[in-house]
Amino acid sequence: MASTAVEADPRLIVFVFPGIPESVRVARLHVRAALGFHGLGEYADDAESITSELVANAVQHVRDDGTGTIVVTLARVLNPAAVTIVVSDSSSQGPIRRDTSADSDRGRGLQIVEALSAHWGWRQEDGGKAVFAVLAREA
Repeated sequence: MASTAVEADPRLIVFVFPGIPESVRVARLHVRAALGFHGLGEYADDAESITSELVANAVQHVRDDGTGTIVVTLARVLNPAAVTIVVSDSSSQGPIRRDTSADSDRGRGLQIVEALSAHWGWRQEDGGKAVFAVLAREA
């Protein structure tokens, strides 16, 4: 994987949510509001959908007792212009992109993330993992 130099905006927006299903809706609302506040509304629709999919996946993998947390981070990159969404949780199990049919009720979340983002991926972190998606402004 090639590394490129980017100039990151020092403003990071970080939210911590409990690992419960209700956090999916709340995370979507916070991401949309934060992007609007920072003048990045053009990313809001895709960011909201990606956040919903990634947080829903994280809720499935954190502790069943509701004590696990999910961290959603938004970062703005200035050059090239992009927004990165990072969802971290305490599960070390990596995401698995499935090739499911369009009429399936489950298993399409990472297909949606892939379709809406310039690229996505994940990495191990101390005590869990982080899944990220980059939304790039079209030139």
